[in-house]
Amino acid sequence: MLREVDVAIAGGGDELLADDDTPLVPGDQISLDPVTGEPLRYPLFVTDAAGVEVPVVTTPGDYKYVGRLVVTFDRHGHVISVDSGSGLVRVSGVAPDAVAPDRRIQRTVVEPVTAYVEELAENVLATSQVALEGRRDPGVRTEETNLGNLLADALLATGQQLAGDFGVAPPQVALQNGGGIRNNSLIPPGPVTELDTFAVAAFTNFVAVVPDVPRAQFKEILENAVSAIPVADGRFAQVAGFSFSYDPTRPAQQVDDAGNVLSPGERVRSVVLDDGTVIVADGEVVDGPAISVATNDFSARGGDQYPFRGLPFVSVGVTYQQALASYLVDDLGGVISAADYPEGGSGRITRL
Repeated sequence: MLREVDVAIAGGGDELLADDDTPLVPGDQISLDPVTGEPLRYPLFVTDAAGVEVPVVTTPGDYKYVGRLVVTFDRHGHVISVDSGSGLVRVSGVAPDAVAPDRRIQRTVVEPVTAYVEELAENVLATSQVALEGRRDPGVRTEETNLGNLLADALLATGQQLAGDFGVAPPQVALQNGGGIRNNSLIPPGPVTELDTFAVAAFTNFVAVVPDVPRAQFKEILENAVSAIPVADGRFAQVAGFSFSYDPTRPAQQVDDAGNVLSPGERVRSVVLDDGTVIVADGEVVDGPAISVATNDFSARGGDQYPFRGLPFVSVGVTYQQALASYLVDDLGGVISAADYPEGGSGRITRL
């Protein structure tokens, strides 16, 4: 836990912190605390390691708001108050009090980007026979979904195709953290465009191969993936190349910020590779050779507290968006079948 931090400015989430009288974009609602169910106010206050209340602020994505935080410091540099003028400022173009666009920015930035995005939206990469589930809760951050399977398959296929070029063992399995699946929507049956792949795989994360993961550590990684359940969390993994089961009523793993396992967790009950190799049986690791894992470099570096703990990995030079686009065109031949990617997933993850 941190200390001597005066203000924390968060990003990457979609929490909407506001007071009841804050003007919001029509249809938006203040986020609720997942534990207490109470509205989340701007700013939040959290207690640091020294017992000091620290203001924490964030704003939702999609450029609908900017945040304003005005604090007063004493002569020692400590926050002594938060001004009442702090809060969200609504700037979205759909709001009645929207900020007027700058003509030069419109001409030199907005219009060229809009034209490029429209081209992406017109480039159909595949046709899906089934709706693809990319929503977060319930969805890619709480359970297996067919879109999660699709992206994990793309990582695995890309890793297997390119591993030899980089002198690394081809991966047997793949893990995609649910937090990296960003569209937060149900893609209906029909055309899947290049723009859809950017919405799904929005970051500049690269496909990475971690070639030598001990079996016990692989179980630790999966324990981390299910440790936050029932809370929707980005660490929940979508998988390929294996299936596993877990029991959410058992003790969850706890790790520190460095990925060191403080409490091992007992949720993962079985892990079986697609070729039938048993990695975990009845919660116990079965002795055997290490596993080569495809993932993204965010997770390989310990993002979402994945306990890779500095294991060597190799980036194969392709972003996960590029991997998804290529997989749709080259591996699937432009067809996402309901047989291969049924709604609700294909039984790769079983919640006991």
